[in-house]
Amino acid sequence: MKRTVEINDTLQERIDSAIDDVREELLKFLRENPEMDETPDLGNDLDYSGAIHEIVDGSVPIYTKEIDDTWYLYGDRCEAAFDAAGFEREGDWPSGWQAAAIYCYIEEQVNEWYSNNADDVFNEWRAENPIEE
Repeated sequence: MKRTVEINDTLQERIDSAIDDVREELLKFLRENPEMDETPDLGNDLDYSGAIHEIVDGSVPIYTKEIDDTWYLYGDRCEAAFDAAGFEREGDWPSGWQAAAIYCYIEEQVNEWYSNNADDVFNEWRAENPIEE
């Protein structure tokens, strides 16, 4: 017997939303620190208050069905991100580990975006907001 199953793929939307929020957090940081002469560090500057972790955490699905669907489609990527984050995988896995792995994947994508694009955002902002002497 064949069955057709429909899966709602929301991961890229969640990643895009997290990236948009991180971009806004970068701009907010720059408005609050107009003397910055270089791109702020994602971890030390922007996430000093925990804002970036909150953005990523808020992007992780919370409903079991959506977690299961995301895992079915992207489990290998999420598991690789989980491993790259340095989590030990011994013994019984705790409940919720798949959501933690999805968190790691979203965080990895946000970090990659920041690494590739934050300088451009900073330079645009600095061009519109020159340091006054």
